[in-house]
Amino acid sequence: MTHSQLQPSGLDETDRRILRALQRDGRITNAALADEIGMAASPCLRRLKALEEDGVITGYRAEIDRRALGHGVEAYAFVKLAQSDPDWRTRLIAKLQSFEEVISCHAMTGECDLLVHIVAGNIEAYGEFAMQRLLTLPGVADMRSSFVLSTIKKDKGWPV
Repeated sequence: MTHSQLQPSGLDETDRRILRALQRDGRITNAALADEIGMAASPCLRRLKALEEDGVITGYRAEIDRRALGHGVEAYAFVKLAQSDPDWRTRLIAKLQSFEEVISCHAMTGECDLLVHIVAGNIEAYGEFAMQRLLTLPGVADMRSSFVLSTIKKDKGWPV
């Protein structure tokens, strides 16, 4: 059975140890990773490459403090949509993906249709973005914002 045929629960403990180690330190060398999980470097690298090829590992990136980049405001916008026409939905998604201020966006069930994670330099910049860009998008009927006061627990990766 290949890695791609495995269900997520079918990953073996070695795969899980590799994933946990990489979520703690994405810059770990293969030699250090192999040492940490208790295997030789060559088979460790083969496992790692298989996890990448199978789409279990989707990329690597640095964690950056938003304030160091001048993003003093972090907020979530709860967006209600007015229509369900596929044409405007496609345009809406393209616009949301193009906005530098939008960190992530999720289609939701429940009280809102979209949950949009946004950063801005300050409250005025957020207000301008919300009023002039987000609320003017096709199909947007309503929006509520909630601002991040502090981060209690940072995203440290998925449970493995």
